[in-house]
Amino acid sequence: MEYKSNYTEEEIRELYKWFDEHKYENSIDIGHGLIINNVNMMVEGSRTVAFTKHENPTYSGQLHLLFQIKDAMIEQGKVK
Repeated sequence: MEYKSNYTEEEIRELYKWFDEHKYENSIDIGHGLIINNVNMMVEGSRTVAFTKHENPTYSGQLHLLFQIKDAMIEQGKVK
């Protein structure tokens, strides 16, 4: 998903539904020198922010990162 300054609650629900319904590796290199070594902690740690602050542009980068993680998991075949 392309970066947006605001995400809808529906987009966030769909994103978390994907993480809840799939098994995936717990480490991912999403490029540009960014490696996430504990995806589970990142996803769970962002859940509250995602649902309470999704309309605040200040948090859009954090939410976009979750979409990038999901896309990278799919592209790299790290979804089981």
